[in-house]
Amino acid sequence: MIRRDKLTVERESFELVFGEKVYLPPKIMAKDVPCHLSVTLNNTCKLNGAPYNFADFTLFTDTRLKLDIKENDTLIIDTDKNQHYRLYAGEIKVYGITTQIKCRQEKVIEENDN
Repeated sequence: MIRRDKLTVERESFELVFGEKVYLPPKIMAKDVPCHLSVTLNNTCKLNGAPYNFADFTLFTDTRLKLDIKENDTLIIDTDKNQHYRLYAGEIKVYGITTQIKCRQEKVIEENDN
């Protein structure tokens, strides 16, 4: 599999101050990692009255890189076609030569009032 896309992995970080979470800038766990993003487009529908675009995202990386990716990490992918995605890691499956990560996107399409 050709991996021409680039991945940056961010993880939420925080400190406990007097028992309260104080959020810090996200921790960068990996940067510019070769990957392949597969996108399957589904129908657009309405969710709570707002248009919502459903798509399935699967990210493929090289297992030999031993990346530290956990569910809910932020995955920033720049494709070789100059598309930019900000996704969140879901279920992770590790195979012999590839790691497969199901991703979700939280994006609401705004209506154009023209």
